[in-house]
Amino acid sequence: MVHHSSRRTIQVTFLSLCVFFQNLSSLSAQQPNDGNSSTPSSATTASVNQTSSVFSTGTVSTNPVTSVTLNTNSKAASQTSSVATAATSALTTTSVTSSTSSSSAKGSGGPGGTSTPSATVAPTVISSTRKTIPDIVTNLSISNKTTSSVSLNWNLSNGISYKIQWTDGYSNRSNTSNTCYTVTGLTPGVNYTFSVTAVAADGTEGAPTSISAFTFPDIVTNLSTSDKTTSSVSLKWNLSNGISSYYKIQWTDGSYSNSTNSSNISNTSYTVTGLTPGVNYTFSVTAVAADGTEGAPTSISAFTNPYVVANLSVSNKMNSSLSVYWNLSNGNSSYYKIMWSDGSYSKVNTTSNTCYTVTGLTPGVNYTFSVTAVAADGTEGAPTSISAFTKPNVISSLTVSGRSISYVSLKWNSSNENSSYYKIQWTDGSYSNNTNSSNISNTSYTVTGLTPGVNYTFSVTAVAADGTEGAPTSISRFTIPDIVKNLSTSDKNTSSVSLKWNSSNGISSYYKIQWTDGSYSNSTNSSNTSNTSYTVTGLTPGVKYTFSVTAVAADGTEGAPTSISAFTIPDIVTNLSTSDKNTSSVSLKWNSSNGISSYYKIQWTDGSYSNSTNSSNISNTSYTVTGLTPGVNYTFSVTAVAADGTEGAPTSISAFTFPDIVTNLSTSDKNTSSVSLKWNLSNGISSYYKIQWTDGSYSNSTNSSNTSNTSYTVTGLTPGVNYTFSVTAVAADGTEGATTSISAFTNPDVVTSLTASDINISSVFLNWNLSNGISSYYKIQWTDGIYSNSRNISNTSYTVTGLTPGVNYTFSVTAVAADGTEGAPTSISAFTKPEVIRNLTLTENQTTLLNINWTEPVGNSSFFNVHWSNDISKVSSNATTKDTFFNITGLTPGVKYNLCVSAVAADNVTEGQPVCFKAYTKPEVIRNLTLTENQTTLLNINWTEPVGNSSFFNVHWSNDISKVSSNATTKDTFFNITGLTPGVKYNLCVSAVAADNVTEGQPVCFKAYTKPEVIRNLTLTENQTTLLNINWTEPVGNSSFFNVHWSNDISKVSSNATTKDTFFNITGLTPGVKYNLCVSAVAADNVTEGQPVCFKAYTKPEVIRNLTLTENQTTLLNINWTEPVGNSSFFNVHWSNDISKVSSNATTKDTFFNITGLTPGVKYNLCVSAVAADNVTEGQPVCFKAYTKPEVIRNLTLTEKQTTSLNINWTEPVANSSFFNVHWSNDTSKVSSNATTKDTFFNITGLTPGVKYNMQVSALAADNVTEGRSVGLSAYTKPDVIRNIRASEITISSVFLNWSEPEGILSFFRVHCSTDLNSVISNYSTNARFFNITGLIPGKRYIFLVSAFAADNSTEGQSVDLSSYTKPDIIKNLRSLEITSSSVILNWTNPEGEKLFFRVRWTNGSGMLNKTTIAASANITDLTPGFNYSFQVSAVAADNETEGKSVDLSLCTNASPVHDYDCQGPNHTALLNLTWTTPLGSNQGFNITLNGATQNSVQSCANVCNSNIQGLQYSKNYNLSIVTLGCGQSGILNLMCKTGFTHPPVPPSFNITVIKDSHEGDTDRKVTIKFVSSILNSSNGPIEAYGVLLSTDTDNNSLSFLTKNYSDWREDETTPYLTVLKINELTRSSENIEIEIGDTSRINGTSYINSPLDAQKKYKAALVIFTYLHITGGLVDISYSFFSITPFVTLLDPVSKPPQILWLILPITILVIIIVIILIFLINKRRSKKTETEIPVNVLR
Repeated sequence: MVHHSSRRTIQVTFLSLCVFFQNLSSLSAQQPNDGNSSTPSSATTASVNQTSSVFSTGTVSTNPVTSVTLNTNSKAASQTSSVATAATSALTTTSVTSSTSSSSAKGSGGPGGTSTPSATVAPTVISSTRKTIPDIVTNLSISNKTTSSVSLNWNLSNGISYKIQWTDGYSNRSNTSNTCYTVTGLTPGVNYTFSVTAVAADGTEGAPTSISAFTFPDIVTNLSTSDKTTSSVSLKWNLSNGISSYYKIQWTDGSYSNSTNSSNISNTSYTVTGLTPGVNYTFSVTAVAADGTEGAPTSISAFTNPYVVANLSVSNKMNSSLSVYWNLSNGNSSYYKIMWSDGSYSKVNTTSNTCYTVTGLTPGVNYTFSVTAVAADGTEGAPTSISAFTKPNVISSLTVSGRSISYVSLKWNSSNENSSYYKIQWTDGSYSNNTNSSNISNTSYTVTGLTPGVNYTFSVTAVAADGTEGAPTSISRFTIPDIVKNLSTSDKNTSSVSLKWNSSNGISSYYKIQWTDGSYSNSTNSSNTSNTSYTVTGLTPGVKYTFSVTAVAADGTEGAPTSISAFTIPDIVTNLSTSDKNTSSVSLKWNSSNGISSYYKIQWTDGSYSNSTNSSNISNTSYTVTGLTPGVNYTFSVTAVAADGTEGAPTSISAFTFPDIVTNLSTSDKNTSSVSLKWNLSNGISSYYKIQWTDGSYSNSTNSSNTSNTSYTVTGLTPGVNYTFSVTAVAADGTEGATTSISAFTNPDVVTSLTASDINISSVFLNWNLSNGISSYYKIQWTDGIYSNSRNISNTSYTVTGLTPGVNYTFSVTAVAADGTEGAPTSISAFTKPEVIRNLTLTENQTTLLNINWTEPVGNSSFFNVHWSNDISKVSSNATTKDTFFNITGLTPGVKYNLCVSAVAADNVTEGQPVCFKAYTKPEVIRNLTLTENQTTLLNINWTEPVGNSSFFNVHWSNDISKVSSNATTKDTFFNITGLTPGVKYNLCVSAVAADNVTEGQPVCFKAYTKPEVIRNLTLTENQTTLLNINWTEPVGNSSFFNVHWSNDISKVSSNATTKDTFFNITGLTPGVKYNLCVSAVAADNVTEGQPVCFKAYTKPEVIRNLTLTENQTTLLNINWTEPVGNSSFFNVHWSNDISKVSSNATTKDTFFNITGLTPGVKYNLCVSAVAADNVTEGQPVCFKAYTKPEVIRNLTLTEKQTTSLNINWTEPVANSSFFNVHWSNDTSKVSSNATTKDTFFNITGLTPGVKYNMQVSALAADNVTEGRSVGLSAYTKPDVIRNIRASEITISSVFLNWSEPEGILSFFRVHCSTDLNSVISNYSTNARFFNITGLIPGKRYIFLVSAFAADNSTEGQSVDLSSYTKPDIIKNLRSLEITSSSVILNWTNPEGEKLFFRVRWTNGSGMLNKTTIAASANITDLTPGFNYSFQVSAVAADNETEGKSVDLSLCTNASPVHDYDCQGPNHTALLNLTWTTPLGSNQGFNITLNGATQNSVQSCANVCNSNIQGLQYSKNYNLSIVTLGCGQSGILNLMCKTGFTHPPVPPSFNITVIKDSHEGDTDRKVTIKFVSSILNSSNGPIEAYGVLLSTDTDNNSLSFLTKNYSDWREDETTPYLTVLKINELTRSSENIEIEIGDTSRINGTSYINSPLDAQKKYKAALVIFTYLHITGGLVDISYSFFSITPFVTLLDPVSKPPQILWLILPITILVIIIVIILIFLINKRRSKKTETEIPVNVLR
């Protein structure tokens, strides 16, 4: 190896020298640029090829060097130079190839940068002798591969070295003398082609041998999982280097199924699917080359997400716990995470089971439960959620707060705050078996729509928002029975009132009737009844009674009463009499009736006079009836009346009135000598009228006349005299009524000689003569045609005033009598004078003209007269005008004129008073007005007098600013105006004034300014380093602007400026220089300038720099700064604070200062400024604020602790602090909190109950930064109050309490037991949330207090109290003392312990009723008869709720007897039909007994039952009993009942015997018959009547014959008729019955007449027998009557006619017969009165 290396070195050196000296140009042409060759291998290849060409041709090139490539590698160059000299002489011709180290990634070193020889020199010595080419290498193989290298092996050939080349698209090479070579720096996963060539010593290469191989792909990197699901995992990775054809992914689930799967992909990500949920998979990714060469695998493990749990459900819900169940439908999970939340806080727990019971929940809260399957590595599946409410707590204190007929109001306490609503249910038990419900969110509810008087059971259940119901709490109450309806009174008399009403809605057990007579006796009575009517007796007459009827429920609950008032009828009045009668009234008197009457009703009537009746009511026992008609006879009746109008019986009396006075007497048609009278007819009756009249004192005479008319004219009277007329009504008997009078005046006479005089503008004087006769006064009237006025006077003259000027008036005068009667008027007309004109004024005066105007005068005028004259010329002028103005021209200037104007009336004659005034004409104007001087307050002017005359001059001046105008007068032609405002423009005017001092000539005017005044208060407002600000006050007066002038003593430069402001900012000045400043005011004409004002001022020096605080302590602040730019003499340090308001100063020449003696915790204002050499002018201060540190606080104490708050306070530190920093933390949560406060106390809130807190307080300055030292304190918060305390189980001697834990932390619970809040029986401690307190007394009230304690065993939370009674003990010896159909009396022995009362409950199977009692017995009323009741008796504690165990007793009430029944004996059948209403209550059927023996049994029936008892006799009374059967004693009703009747039996045969027969001629035959009384058989009912049917033609019987009478037979003799009808004498004892036929008697109340028989007819008779007779329309009603008719039998044959001789003795015979008949008739009549009765008219039963 050394030999070959040295030789190559020599060759290289030689060749390098040759190249350098001989072929420099050729070397330059062939050498590639450093770093810019395309590849190093290309140059090498060129050299090799050229060299190869040399060897192949076997010739020697003329150029001994084919090519040279310079190696720029420093290491190769150094190796070459080190051996160059030694080899120079040994070689003659050399070919050298030098390779440049590649800068690309694919150089000889490979991509990995592995160091390889940078230059391979293959020296070949060319000689004239031909060389042997090396053999091809054999057995080229690959022995080892990695990601970046391939190891090659081959067999040795005859070459000296080997050239190894490899390419992956890019070519690389290397040389080695070994037969193995490891190519490094390869790219992973790339298919490389390797060629190995043997190279001879001269560089001759043999044939290459090639082999291809892939490097191992690189290991993948950054393998990670993402997007995991239950069945898939997504993988991602990077290939850090090289190439891979694809990736092999393998995964296994380990021991779960021992299966391995794989997949190949070309991407660098892959999602493995089809996995099992919750299983730990190991994933490996291997890069694979194209030939299948695999790189090293990279692995990662991951769990798939567990599968979502299924069938999540909730069960076993309680108020503080519930159970959650679920399934895992697929895959694996290690455990389950259960999380539950109520929306405000959440809790989590884990379990390996598929169920979990969550405890410690709040009742009635909606919790969301989520269950998540979790793999072993904590990978969670998707959660499955379900929401459920815990059961709400049972409500407490359910009470009835109000009730009515249709509602019951309930109240209760909320079980907790987490129920969504309450479910209210109510049922009326057996009443309708209906149950209703309603949901509400409040803790009270009114159940409406209830039935009155019914016992309802109400239950209230707390319901969560999802409908989860807690346990119900129940209570029972009766609704108030309804008010009874239609309460009315009837059948009132003096001592009783009957009441009736309708049953109320709903149910009532009975009715309570109460009545009171109010204040009459203040007594109240009552009675109970189950009926809907009642008669109240024993009342007092005429008294108002108030009756109330109240429906009462079975438990005694009373409904609202219904009341009605009624009066009993008053008694009759006595001793009625009349007195004090007159024409229209009669006075009555009487005595009071017995009892009470509210008033008396008086009625009276005038009989046939008007057929009218009147009445009046009074309370006295006397009355004067007024308004009666005179002369009429009246009947008066007095009736006592109660207050409601109920009247007693009347008492009457009669009396006459006197005749009345005439009415409406009036006068009419009066004149000077007569008066007509008229009047109305007087009330009542009168015969004529008497008229009388008198003139009183005029002549003292009286006259009279009579007339029957109602009018009369009295004549021959004197004018104007007052006459009195009287009219009197006179009755026919001469009785005079009262006189009616009237007075009237006759008309006065007309006045004469009326005249008008003394007329002026507003009055006229009238005069006239007295009229004939008499007058009382005179009426004067006047009018202007539009308005009229009048006056009354007693004189014969009058001045009319208040008239309108210039108006034509008409005046009339009328004489008037004393009563206002007027005579005929007399008239006259006249004008008033016009009024003077008004407001005469001069409207214009000029030098030769005067204009005047005026206002029209009051009143009327036609035109105006104008008159003027002057005192100089004495000339007078006149003019007229209709206008109210006038222009007088041609006058002399400056002359005084006299002007007059007067109004003239329409008659052109009557003129009003003139109005006059004086006026001057104006003088001429002045001349040459000029200004001679102006000052700040003065202006001097002069002028020339005007042409003509003037008395003096008026000077006027004003300005536009103040608007004030001034005047002055002067007789001179100049004027000095003083007191003016400086700098103001004035308007100056001068005019000449006439001698009247008023009339002024035209003014001459001009304008002038006064000089401005000097400015005031010139001051320096600001001086800065380059600026001076000055201001001033405006001068007195006005100015337009200001002139500012400044200069300094250094530069001697002067400057000017103008401004309209009263300030000026002078800038651009030199700092620290003294300036001279002047300001003057200039007027608005820009010319007139005032006196200047001047002063001197300095500019300020510059400010200091970099002022900083270097130290602050409680009483010290250190500061420093940098000197200002420029000069300053010293520094002023100023400090102050906002509290003490004390300011301090100090000076220093240093640039630092130490401020001591400060107050702690105070903010100080620090300022430093530079001061100039004048010790006055100070630069701008530089200021900042800094706080001293506050002192430590004092006396930190804990003042109050609560469950979530701690109150602390402290004393403020010495000196000041702005606020305090409060810091607190606890050892549990390690959470630290801060707060700030300005108070010396702080309430730390939001804490966890029962936790120990560490608190620190420090004072802070107001900058929120500067803080004093802190002080600490530790304390526990109180544990929270326990929740939901309740007594879940109560016995007679123990109470079991449980509660919910409070929020926060606690150590244990303390339970206090006491009988009141001031005493403690016992204390207990427990760590559990429940405690059973034993050894208590039954039925006693105990107070339990439960509180939580913190870990320090002293901090106690607020206690929660619960009051509860132990259950009373059980009663003993329950038994019944008495049982009726509607009541049971129970008795028992008191239990041990305490109790307030006993509750008795009973049920009839459909509902529960109850009542309470203090005694150890109870009378249970209003029970249902015949019912089996279960009674329960229990003791109740004093809270009215806690109830002991009940004792039961079952009893049956007695069955109720029947009350409402009907027993009928129907006709035609001999039986009894018994019907009855089922009595109240229950029954087991009925037994019917007849005379003590049971006849029928009736099973239980509905509302109405019936039974028929047969086999009885007609019309017989039977004693019956209806026995109500029940589970207890039976109820019995005894009654008597009578059977009905039917048609009487017809005798099989009978005889009628005529015992007497008489007749007169062929007519008027009558007979007496008899038959045996046994024919009237009463076996089918008593015989009520019987009769006789007569027939002359037929033997047949027909029912219709009974409706025929004698008249019917007379019309048709073929018709049988009923002639006799008689009542059966039930007391008859005789065996025979006799009837007389034909006695002409009429049967009372019927149409039947017992008419005589026809002696020539043959008669048959049948008997009619009645068990019931009914007459309709006077005839037998065969439809309703019960009767039988016997067959007809022959009664009479015709009477034979006597022979003719008999007619001779007929009169005698007739006479005898008549006498006999009379005697017989009288005898029989007397007998018939004893033995026979007429037939009454009966009504069918």
